[in-house]
Amino acid sequence: MKKPLIKFSSVLLAVILLASIFTGCTKSTTTTTTTTAATSQTVKTSTTTSTTNPVTTTTTSAATTRTITDMYGTQITVPAVINRVISTGPVETQLIYILAPEKLVGLSSAWDGSPASYIPNQYSTIPVIGNASNGSFNFEAAIVTKPDIVLEGKTKNLDTDRQKFGTIPVVGVNAGDDLLTMYEPEIRFVADLLGVPERGDALIAYYKQTMDYVNSVVSTIPDSAKIRVYYAEGNDGLQTDAAGSWHTNLLAFCGGINVANVAVSNTSQAVQVSMEQIYTWNTIAPINMIIIGRSSQATTYKAILNSSTWQQLSCVRLGHVVVRPDNPTSLFDGPPGYGQILGMYWMLHTLYPEQTADIHLNDKIKEFYSEFLHYDLTNQQVAILVANPS
Repeated sequence: MKKPLIKFSSVLLAVILLASIFTGCTKSTTTTTTTTAATSQTVKTSTTTSTTNPVTTTTTSAATTRTITDMYGTQITVPAVINRVISTGPVETQLIYILAPEKLVGLSSAWDGSPASYIPNQYSTIPVIGNASNGSFNFEAAIVTKPDIVLEGKTKNLDTDRQKFGTIPVVGVNAGDDLLTMYEPEIRFVADLLGVPERGDALIAYYKQTMDYVNSVVSTIPDSAKIRVYYAEGNDGLQTDAAGSWHTNLLAFCGGINVANVAVSNTSQAVQVSMEQIYTWNTIAPINMIIIGRSSQATTYKAILNSSTWQQLSCVRLGHVVVRPDNPTSLFDGPPGYGQILGMYWMLHTLYPEQTADIHLNDKIKEFYSEFLHYDLTNQQVAILVANPS
């Protein structure tokens, strides 16, 4: 009888083992199914909440847009991240290029420069959309660039711009009344708007340091020793910007005296003068220097040097005729703008080389171009930049 019992026990043990294995597999399958179902439910719940819950929708909207107050006090909704930006005018176009060239998608005018513009290749083909200040701005060309926002520096144009640009936000900005000594608020505002505050801080620091240096030098020069300058524009040199014009504020800030003391109705436009007027200013006190600005500069330079009427001025006979640097944008005016920050060093050194012997102008130029104009100049390019036409 013992053997059958053993056999039965073996069979029973086998059945129990099989049942345990089967039960374990069933639990494992159930667990896996339950986990999968729970995961699926979590995804569905998240999707439903994201789509239908008003709070979630608001949060999503806030992540893609933000409300700002522009520099004229208007509240505007703009993208949270701005990747494409244009301006209707040259001053802000210069600032965008300095702060965030990778975001600039339209130019006020073609880059200046001869024999070539000092611009990195990736920025050399940005399309020209025009300048609202001179009436050349092309709204159709501007819209084609698909800007996230548009910067407008003139209050009189804001309403019209906003109508024409439709859903594209137009942000009012302000470079200050004299386009030289009030740049800091606009630098900070635009840098924050474009998400590059550290670049704005660097430019402001350089700007303040430059103004401090200019003030330290000019404060030591008595009025009787200040250089008298005629600013020549137009191909014959007989247009100029009068004292008080924002086109010549850089000259005044750097301690030069603008001899063109004439009344003007618009401080942004050149005025016509005659040789007789220039002779009169020269008799009051000798004109020490002629600086050539808005014009075909090489044409104006040669016209003045080769003219017997201009040769009656001692500064022309002595060769004290200077063409302002203009590559890729002007360091003086035409337009006035953020190139003036480097232009302060150039102007001060041009007027008062002895008083500025402690700075190396070429090094200052290379530094500014590298840090703010995104281009590393060679020594030869610096020499071309500051040279008069040959």
